[in-house]
This record gives sequence, C-alpha cells and structure tokens, in this order.
Amino acid sequence: MDTIIFLLILTTLFAMRTARLWVVVAFFVVALAATLLLFNHHATSKLPLNF
Repeated sequence: MDTIIFLLILTTLFAMRTARLWVVVAFFVVALAATLLLFNHHATSKLPLNF
C-alpha cells in the first residue's frame, strides 16, 4: 500500500508539469484519500502484545 501512495504522489508531481489543473487535483485527492485510509487502518488496529 505504501508503494501505491508513493507512486500516486510521484504521478501528481509529474502531472504538475504537464497536465491540466483538474488532473493534478484529482491525483492529489486520490493520494490524500489513500494516505488517510492507511493512517486510519494503522491508528485503529489493535496491538496483540503478550508478555
């Protein structure tokens, strides 16, 4: 999942140079949504610690 997020951010940076504004905003929103979903997954998962 991390690799997908990094590729989305890289695609956003390349789109900033060549594409229209709505394409850049779309890639940014998708990357932001994936990042927030991954954070939510990690923040709400339980830590199964057995000492």
